[in-house]
Amino acid sequence: MTWQAGEVISLLRWQRHDILNHLQVIYGYIQLKKGERALSYLEQVVGELERLGTVLRLKQPELALLILKKMEELTNRGINLRCDIHTMMENLDLEKDAALALWESAWDLAMALAGDGGTLNVSLTEVADGYCLSFKFGGEAVLPEGDAARLAELAGHHQIPFVWEPARGEMSLLFKKRLS
Repeated sequence: MTWQAGEVISLLRWQRHDILNHLQVIYGYIQLKKGERALSYLEQVVGELERLGTVLRLKQPELALLILKKMEELTNRGINLRCDIHTMMENLDLEKDAALALWESAWDLAMALAGDGGTLNVSLTEVADGYCLSFKFGGEAVLPEGDAARLAELAGHHQIPFVWEPARGEMSLLFKKRLS
């Protein structure tokens, strides 16, 4: 995926809009002399920004940009996202284009399964033999025939283990890491 200037500008606008909204809420609490509420809200915003920082620290900038773009799409669709990243993926053993294609396909499928107004939990963790990208949706996953099969085929082509558990509303991919 080649990033176009318009896509990057869209992300920057989304971030700017989000930050301005937070500042307006905090300012409103201060004007109403609700300092404790302002502080509580500020702590919540700091937590969100710290989680966003984990995305920006990924050693794969294309994957970080893709996550930001998907976060914007999730927000626009009213999908509640909880994204926990516990690695920088500094030793990913997969071509950039292949990793990007798998990530985009996985995120698109996860968003379809979460549905507008739904919830999506995403985690990226380092495990012994790689990096596990997992998605959990709020309940049993129902999707059009073949959607998961397409991702499974793409993952298989790149020898990336793919686990799909529709009854549990979960899926995951295990990306290999280079041995040091």
